Amino acid sequence: SSLAATNTHVVTPTTARIHRASRPLRVHPSPARRSTTSKTRRHPHRSRSPTVVLAQAAAAEPDPNPPPWSSLSVPVYSLATVPDAGPTKADSADRPSMNITTYCTPVTIKPTRRLAVALYTHTATARNMLATGKGVLQGLRSHHADLVPLLGKSSAHDVDKLEALRETHGLNIVERWGVPTIEDAKSAVLLEIVSLETAGDHHLALCEVVDWENIEGEGNPLYTGDLPK
Repeated sequence: SSLAATNTHVVTPTTARIHRASRPLRVHPSPARRSTTSKTRRHPHRSRSPTVVLAQAAAAEPDPNPPPWSSLSVPVYSLATVPDAGPTKADSADRPSMNITTYCTPVTIKPTRRLAVALYTHTATARNMLATGKGVLQGLRSHHADLVPLLGKSSAHDVDKLEALRETHGLNIVERWGVPTIEDAKSAVLLEIVSLETAGDHHLALCEVVDWENIEGEGNPLYTGDLPK
């Protein structure tokens, strides 16, 4: 069979799941009893999430021969997702999540608009989207640059990101299409997964653009070139 037939498949509630045996261990008790300021962990042998470990390792070991696209300035998005309440509930995270997404691009216009979005494997955001098949891609503004450490370098398995956005950063959170999002984002795009390919440390999701909103407000789009080096 061809490589495409082997690696790419249409997403169903079964095929969109992350295999339970490969899910990250939970570190904290349930959200209702969790304190974001507590340093006590149930599993002392796992003090950091895989996402944080990989991000810190990448920062500590810069690539001596970076790929050409790493020098390009591209839009910075945040993908917002929610846990599933249906058959795949156990495969999603315990709470809503947002991440930082830069591996994202439009790929079609007709007959329908589609985007390709890379989902970092095992993260809460990816688990939620793979379980539910949907997410809201938020375009960030320049004044959201200070959200990158929270949204991109911490894990919703360990931190309640929505609470931190409200309490620490003073942002309002509003629901769009049933998903908590940043009120003053530049844009919001509702995505539904059409097909999925496992691609090493990411899942590559081909997504249908179901709906979108251009949000009025101040602030230019945030690009990777605007972020601290």
